[in-house]
Amino acid sequence: MKKILPFTLLALSAAVLAGCGETPSSPLVVSKLFTATSQRNNVIELYNPSAEAIELGDFSFRFYTNGANEMTAEIKLTGTVEAASYFAVGSSNNSVPAVLSALDFSYTEGSLPFNGNDAIELVYKDTVIDFLGRKGMDVDYSKNVTMIRLGEKEDYTPSVTFDAFNFISYVPDYFTALKNDNHAIKTLDQLYAGPVLEDRYKSMPFVQEGSTTIGGGGAVQTTLNSAYDGDTAAFRATTTFGGGSVRYYYINTPEVQSPYVNAEPWGYVASKYNKEYILNNASSKTIYIQSIPGGALEEVNGRTLGLVWVNGVLSQYLTVREGLSEDVGVSFSAIDIALTYEDVPYLTFLQFNEHRAVLNGWGTKGYPTNPEGDKSPDWNYSANNGVGANSTTTPVWQPHLAMPW
Repeated sequence: MKKILPFTLLALSAAVLAGCGETPSSPLVVSKLFTATSQRNNVIELYNPSAEAIELGDFSFRFYTNGANEMTAEIKLTGTVEAASYFAVGSSNNSVPAVLSALDFSYTEGSLPFNGNDAIELVYKDTVIDFLGRKGMDVDYSKNVTMIRLGEKEDYTPSVTFDAFNFISYVPDYFTALKNDNHAIKTLDQLYAGPVLEDRYKSMPFVQEGSTTIGGGGAVQTTLNSAYDGDTAAFRATTTFGGGSVRYYYINTPEVQSPYVNAEPWGYVASKYNKEYILNNASSKTIYIQSIPGGALEEVNGRTLGLVWVNGVLSQYLTVREGLSEDVGVSFSAIDIALTYEDVPYLTFLQFNEHRAVLNGWGTKGYPTNPEGDKSPDWNYSANNGVGANSTTTPVWQPHLAMPW
């Protein structure tokens, strides 16, 4: 549903445009980046995974604001990071008392100078140790989120090139994670497993109170009427959900042939996956439709916009992990950070699973973008002088990944 710079492109481009290329000469690493709702509350957390304390006298942070290629600000650090310990850097004007008292270094000249699209270098004796963001381009990479390094803290490793997939995007202002590793989602396996529908959403209103057109974020149980294609199906009405056609939020699968649009590569595969794998034997499955909190209940064609949960698993996640949707977005809106599992936005799970499909060349992430990747079994790529044409409405295809039930 979003037309934003693909997350995978951001990660790959950032790696190319990152730091100066030296090999890190210190184990010190940026473990978390809190790009707070209010810039005065920004915090950079460091972690020392080594068995020896690290003195910070020769370390600094360098900032490259507004797409600058040259440094625009520098903060020279002082203090000691003890072995296997965290070190929090923030501003003396931080307005969160618990955060202010937890800071190990307080910058006294204003807020930390970054706002979610500014590159940051951790530097030791003029050598870049760790790098976040992009130089030369003003692109959001940490706006509206808390970035926590992927993996277990003892395995954290600094890098002079930035890869967005070395960090997990949590909700903004997630200060309960400051100077600890109590956050629930840490590993690729957890991200690949996808989000789970939390019970709190089942008690929220499907329709926002006082409105008839805005979603309240609530999830209601329903049953399937029929599946149309890869991103649309019809469900029965409940007391709060009017029933009918539901357009799957977050994804846009390729088209099947209709009076309004022509078939596209992977269109009938995406349709097959939704009908024969996700929604097959639907009467034996538990299905919830979740509305979009603060978003429209319907799109322009009158279909309900929603998230479809089958046996506690998000359908959109299943489709994305097979590479059967257009790229999901990179930026996190208010809607994105209102839809979470264990304080991680659903969008984060989608991004990581899409990236896996890209790396493997699955589905729409395959040919022709990846010549070694999948080719759609429903498409004749050489027809129409190379333009291609639909070859079958009943493609022979199986998912790369087992279904979770």
